[in-house]
Amino acid sequence: MSSPLQDQFEKTLADYRKKRADLKDLQARMAEMSSTATAPRNVVAVTVDTHGQITGVSFPSNAYKNMAPAELGGIICDTVRKAQAMAREQLTELMEPMMPPGMSMRGKEPGKIDIDRLFPENPEEGSIFRGLNQ
Repeated sequence: MSSPLQDQFEKTLADYRKKRADLKDLQARMAEMSSTATAPRNVVAVTVDTHGQITGVSFPSNAYKNMAPAELGGIICDTVRKAQAMAREQLTELMEPMMPPGMSMRGKEPGKIDIDRLFPENPEEGSIFRGLNQ
């Protein structure tokens, strides 16, 4: 016969193993992610990885041939920024469900912790202790 403490330990261990497996799956999905943005008139297409690093640049049409260098440079920079924003949004959508209450990947300060929500004055109300007394 198992004790309540043993049961809680087994539950905590099972939760730990599930979260670890979920994180490994998340890591694998992140490694496979990429985002591609294409400029108007198919001037340039830029692909970035999960971290926003450029992994590919292509010119799907000949539209770039009739552009001044400064104009083309501006379009390339804008397209890179668009691809990077797409990558950030993909990453946010992937990670947001795994964030603890009180922490978000969205807003003006992504990753900022709401200390009062995560660590309230009464510890039993905090997300860290939630489930331990159940």
